[in-house]
Amino acid sequence: MQTASVGADARREAASGGDVPTPAQSAANALVEWLVAEYGGPVRLATPATSSGEGFDSDIHYLQFTGDTLPEEWRAPLVLRVKPSADRIDVARTEARIQTWLADRGYPAPRVLAVFAPGELVDTPAQVMERAPGAMMLDSVRRRPWQTRRRIAELAALHVRLHAIDPDGFPGDDDLLDRRLRLTRSTADMLDDPALRDGLHRIELISDRLRDAPEVVCHGDYHPLNVLVSDDGASVIDWTDAGLGDRHGDVARTLVLFDLAPIAASSSVERVVLRGAGPLLGRLYLRSYDRMAPLDPNRLALWKPVHLLHGWGQARGLHAGLLGGGENQARSTDRIPAMLVDELRRRFGAAIEAIAS
Repeated sequence: MQTASVGADARREAASGGDVPTPAQSAANALVEWLVAEYGGPVRLATPATSSGEGFDSDIHYLQFTGDTLPEEWRAPLVLRVKPSADRIDVARTEARIQTWLADRGYPAPRVLAVFAPGELVDTPAQVMERAPGAMMLDSVRRRPWQTRRRIAELAALHVRLHAIDPDGFPGDDDLLDRRLRLTRSTADMLDDPALRDGLHRIELISDRLRDAPEVVCHGDYHPLNVLVSDDGASVIDWTDAGLGDRHGDVARTLVLFDLAPIAASSSVERVVLRGAGPLLGRLYLRSYDRMAPLDPNRLALWKPVHLLHGWGQARGLHAGLLGGGENQARSTDRIPAMLVDELRRRFGAAIEAIAS
């Protein structure tokens, strides 16, 4: 992995025929200049730069370059991931180290080739990484529903495989619980929200129990949108929330996301379809994981309110205008409807009371 070091003048935007370039084109133009400075020789785009609307708070662009002086890894299909704010540079660098560490151990995570600080390529931090082949697992299931059981079993197997990696030397310094609570703490403070603060207090009362388990490598946001599948296998993306912690916490996060899928669906049609399918997929995933690596149901229940509190804080902050911005915020608000704030608060209350009883 490289740390980029090109000046702000590399952000020059060359419009063709007077047209204003898209964000993907602008970033690609700047990256072409950096590649020429870094490796010499002519460099150009092999295919037009395109963007994805799937990033939750980051802009995702797809690029591929050609040039005789470029190393092979820079001529392969690439992803340029642009973070939403300048203060995310440390997160971008840690995430890159984690992905490389995992790839070195044979886990299917895309390697990061370079990390750019704010102003070096675009205004905010950016990562250039390998483009994992295939399509999102959720899209694969939608197109071929008869493969659902096999795909969900594959999802569980990849998760078990991650948790089996020896965590010695893991490059992240946060544990899973800290990762989950950080955003909610920030939202509670900025909004001076007593309900969120009370929820945090109730989780902190059980923090010793939550941490009383062997530490494994956890993804932190593991679900079918973050797993890409192809005929050649699968890859796991989006390691922003990765850390060390109890594997039950990582599994509980996945189960909560399956359970909430009907509410957070992007359309009324999807909500109807997922009302039954979301929880069913969660049960299939849990059954598959448990067969390969048996789980403790009590520890899953212990972690459930942690993830519901995180979701509540995220939804509360998003609809108060604290998270994201511009197109990112519009996309995120579409995915997390306002009704989810009250629903997550209710579900958190029920889950924390179930532990107390």
